Amino acid sequence: MASTRIVVGAAIVDSLHNPTQLLAAQRSYPPGLDGLWEFPGGKVEDGETPEAAIRREIHEELGAAIVLGARIASPSASGDWPLPGGNSYMRLWLAQIDPQGPHARAGSSHRQIRWIDADAAAALPWLPGDLQILPSLAKALQRCP
Repeated sequence: MASTRIVVGAAIVDSLHNPTQLLAAQRSYPPGLDGLWEFPGGKVEDGETPEAAIRREIHEELGAAIVLGARIASPSASGDWPLPGGNSYMRLWLAQIDPQGPHARAGSSHRQIRWIDADAAAALPWLPGDLQILPSLAKALQRCP
C-alpha cells in the first residue's frame, strides 16, 4: 500500500487583513504541467512539519519569507485537499510575503509570478489540484476583515 504524501501550498495574498490580490505562479516544468498556474509550495520532507515545509518551499521557489494565516481547508475530515494520483493531499494556508523581507521573484520552478484579482484567477489555466480550491479560497477571502 502506498503511503500518503502531504504537499503544502500557500495562497499568498497582498494582505492577510484586507486581501485584494493573489500571487499566482506559472509552472516552468515538467512538460505536462508547463504553463499551468499553481499555488507555490511543495513536498514535506521527512522530519519536517508542514508549517516549516511551506516556509522552506516559498523561500526556495520565490526567494521570500512568508507570514502564515489561516488554513484553507477542504470539506474532508482532515481538511486536506486530494490531489490527482490518489495518495497525495495538499495542505493550504493563506499567507503574505513578510514585509520585512525580500520581494517574491520567480525562480527556476516558475516561468512567472503575477498578482491577480479573483476575476483574473478564474480565467487562468490552473493545475487540477489547485483549481478545485479556488471556490473555497474566494469564500475565505470574503470572510477576511
